[in-house]
Amino acid sequence: MTTKLHAVVDAIGLPLRIKPAYDADHLRAFIASDLKATAQIKVNPTRSSVPTIDWRLYKERHQINPTRSSVPTIDWRLYKERHQIECFFNKLKRYRRIALRCEKTLTAFMGMGFVHLACAMIWLR
Repeated sequence: MTTKLHAVVDAIGLPLRIKPAYDADHLRAFIASDLKATAQIKVNPTRSSVPTIDWRLYKERHQINPTRSSVPTIDWRLYKERHQIECFFNKLKRYRRIALRCEKTLTAFMGMGFVHLACAMIWLR
């Protein structure tokens, strides 16, 4: 069982809130508990840029063709905000203990002392 970090960052990529969760935790549970005031959800595009789409049903109804002429439009403002979150995680991975994933379980993350210390160091840069 591994642990992932969910993060909320401001407009320039500084951390506001960090919460550990299991890999299998669904994003909506995190949103319902902590992010009620947030207007839009920014998700890592490598996982899924739209968390509510059931991709299995989408694949059954639409042929996935990379040369399709109707390319979906990209909201560049949301893309830029997602990029800020990715940059924050890259800054966080500069710290060896987080990059090597020494804390793999939720019980090790419960103290979250080193993660909070790394976030404070990012704020001080």
